[in-house]
Amino acid sequence: MTVASRWSAPGAPPPAARSGPRSGEAGRAAASARARRYALGLVPVLDTIAGEAGRTAQILARELTRRAVRKPRGGTVWTPADVRKLLHRLGNAPRR
Repeated sequence: MTVASRWSAPGAPPPAARSGPRSGEAGRAAASARARRYALGLVPVLDTIAGEAGRTAQILARELTRRAVRKPRGGTVWTPADVRKLLHRLGNAPRR
């Protein structure tokens, strides 16, 4: 008994092969687009913080946390690594 036959109804045809892009590529592209939109939405906040307090990842993380700005997955505690990833996505990563 094959794996496919264990989960299929008796006499059912085998599952169709996937067509189009490789499995998962569409999901990754969609997630990347969502992350880019999220990052672009934070640009005004980042610019305000940079003008008031400074532009280092440490300062930005502290201020984003203080202002309770939500991270993409809902958290509100920002780390310098989170900020570096965000800035890298925007194309203007700070030097360490």
